[in-house]
Amino acid sequence: MSLLASRSLMVASGRRLVISLLTGVIGDRCQWFGSATGESEALQLLSERQPQLLFVTHPLRPGSGLELVRRAKALHPELPCLILLEEESPPLVRAALEARCDGICADRGVGLGHLVAATRAVLGGGFYMEPQLRDLLALSCRTSRDPAGPGLSEREQEVLELVVRGYQNPQIASRLHLSVETVRSHLRSAFQKLGASGRTQAAVMAVCQGLVSWHLEELS
Repeated sequence: MSLLASRSLMVASGRRLVISLLTGVIGDRCQWFGSATGESEALQLLSERQPQLLFVTHPLRPGSGLELVRRAKALHPELPCLILLEEESPPLVRAALEARCDGICADRGVGLGHLVAATRAVLGGGFYMEPQLRDLLALSCRTSRDPAGPGLSEREQEVLELVVRGYQNPQIASRLHLSVETVRSHLRSAFQKLGASGRTQAAVMAVCQGLVSWHLEELS
């Protein structure tokens, strides 16, 4: 896996078996500079060094994998974090999005190929959500959403469509003949209406709620 050559990685998991599986699946071409089983232990490692990718399982023992991601992002805002969930539920998937996880998978599928795909996407600067979790979240959104929708304007939907397709603000501004500040304003308004904390979460919510037509795999 050439993408991982010379990369420094760290794993935090409450289960030693998962740590062994992770290092086995990803391989030894990268540099594993540390592993931890608990939240405090992981934060101590992160205070000493910054990896290029952090693998986290939820829950930790002791502690919360989701809280670790939040605190890791506060410590190293640009650190990519890939979380593996023991429980597959819409509330946990939403919580992972709110924590700004860059990749979301189920830990029962560590050896099934999703982890490699997720690692490639996240290290490449993208976002990945395991298809089964994506479908679970989409079903939850469809059954629980307000029939009236979040009330996005036509322009806000156009901007979100381009966000989902991977466009950055200057590209969106050029394509829609708007200023960059106007694009930011539309995004802030859309985030507020959707209850989203950022671009990735807003994009996922927009697709799940049928607000944009692009397939969610564009995010992976």
